[in-house]
Amino acid sequence: MYNLTSQPASLNAKFGAIALALAAFTTLLLSHTGYSLAPLRTLTAAIAIIAVWAFCDEMGMRKPLNRAGFVFFLIAMTAKFRISLGVASQLTGRYQLLYAAFLLLAVLLWSMAFLHRQREVRLAGAVGLLAAMAPIASIVAGHLVLGASAIFGVGSLLTAAEGSLPSDLTFLAVTERIFGLWSYAAAWFLWCGHITGSRIATGHS
Repeated sequence: MYNLTSQPASLNAKFGAIALALAAFTTLLLSHTGYSLAPLRTLTAAIAIIAVWAFCDEMGMRKPLNRAGFVFFLIAMTAKFRISLGVASQLTGRYQLLYAAFLLLAVLLWSMAFLHRQREVRLAGAVGLLAAMAPIASIVAGHLVLGASAIFGVGSLLTAAEGSLPSDLTFLAVTERIFGLWSYAAAWFLWCGHITGSRIATGHS
């Protein structure tokens, strides 16, 4: 069990909190526009990697859920860099699907890790878990049942992954907004000392 009281946040935690909040803000801002803005999107991805690295250090990089989430996040950001820098039009949909799926999986794993912490963090973990699971389920449903995933706009992305140009970026926007809001919560926990590398746990996440 974790101590229910917060501990003083380390310099790494505070740095991670600021970087994560900045990444969340720009991610949410950019999710409202379809313009390329490649330099800003690339910079946002770089800041997010730095922030998530600090976050995982505080959560415990040696723990399986945190480490797996970090690897999935790096895969998502690699796809994001490729999208921002430009890829062949017939490959754009595939990179976008890769980016969205692995970003959601990273949030899913880190939310599961939150469930092993104190009450307020567990609550955010439960919300993040549900928020990430719904669009992931829509990707699976979109492959199995025609029209089942239309509510998230994933149908257009799945079609684009077959080689056509993406016509609807709703699913990407939903994915980035989930990550942005989750990042705000994680940044707050880091800043307040609810997540600290000095915390000793008996669990494996």
